[in-house]
Amino acid sequence: MTPVAEKAELRDRRRLARRRRRLARLDIALGVLGAIVLIVATPGLAVSALIALLVLALCGLSFVVERRRRTRNRRSPRRGRAAPGSPRRSGAGSERPRPARRL
Repeated sequence: MTPVAEKAELRDRRRLARRRRRLARLDIALGVLGAIVLIVATPGLAVSALIALLVLALCGLSFVVERRRRTRNRRSPRRGRAAPGSPRRSGAGSERPRPARRL
């Protein structure tokens, strides 16, 4: 990989990390705001606790789904980019012939 490509890749990774941090801060801020509204608006703490537990369960589910998606993406090779040193595939005729279908 050339130094220019490495710098570009590093810049892209940093930009994605900044985006994730901003989204995490936004999620936390919305959660705190929602908690304040929930405590002020509901008549009893039991109702607030049930709603809070439901929201926590949904957040945990979202976290698990995102983590699985991230690990799946790490395991599977990226499409559209050839590995360094590997020949690029040509568009037409590069696919393996398909076996004949039986009727």
